[in-house]
Amino acid sequence: MQLSIASIRERRGASLPFDFIVPAEEWAPLGGEVPAVAPVHVHGHVTNTGESMLVQGEATGEFALVCARCLKPIRARLRADLEERFRRQAGRAPQRDPEWEDVPAGGDEEDDFRPYHGDRLDLENAVREALLLQVPMKPVCQPDCRGLCPQCGANLNEGDCGCEPEIGDPRFAVLREWGKRPPEDK
Repeated sequence: MQLSIASIRERRGASLPFDFIVPAEEWAPLGGEVPAVAPVHVHGHVTNTGESMLVQGEATGEFALVCARCLKPIRARLRADLEERFRRQAGRAPQRDPEWEDVPAGGDEEDDFRPYHGDRLDLENAVREALLLQVPMKPVCQPDCRGLCPQCGANLNEGDCGCEPEIGDPRFAVLREWGKRPPEDK
């Protein structure tokens, strides 16, 4: 997602709208494990603030996840707000090394800026990070998902499996019985 800013680069306060639709097959999986199942839509505007280019917008897409309780494949619509600052770096663009991408070159004041070279902003990493932050830690297929039986692995959403409930750790049996015993009179 390369965005040309040549028309606003020298005009402080100028703004430029953008609108991208990235086909699902061209979108690399988020975090290496969350593939897109529908086109990813990115739109917004970039503003020349004088010291940086401020990108504001929104990214939406539908992604394939796995239910954390029953392991059923699910589709989730993710929406992320974008707000990134890009600062122009002098010299030629460095060779891209995915392991060290977007590591700031200087001190603390540069931590809030992504570098850019020439007249183009590369929005891909900013969009990917924003969407990745929207992936639920434990996605579920439905709020009341019952998950899998811990003994036989059957999906409990499809019905009871007939397994006896687990009694727990046998080392705690004495404590379970202790709570049931009536107090001794002296």
